[in-house]
Amino acid sequence: MAKSIPSSGAGAVRIMLKNKDNLHFELNESHEENGKMSYLYDIFYENVSGTLNMLMDGDTPVIAALNLNLGRVITLDNDTNLTKLCRYVIENTKE
Repeated sequence: MAKSIPSSGAGAVRIMLKNKDNLHFELNESHEENGKMSYLYDIFYENVSGTLNMLMDGDTPVIAALNLNLGRVITLDNDTNLTKLCRYVIENTKE
């Protein structure tokens, strides 16, 4: 069993990246804006669910927000690991 995310949401992205087998995501929406791609995903991991909203310029997230049902919103400004999560999700999206 993978490590659960604490109710504070602390280290959530790092925990998800270390336990990728328990991380599940589903693409809800994608569209292009000014040559950049916008994506909206539902994210599921162990004891939490949420949404991942990102704007990608090539393989670089320009804007990203992970909104967890713990009442915590994680952005590129407050967690540098979110860039890695965005790339992982994009690279592993099943079409």
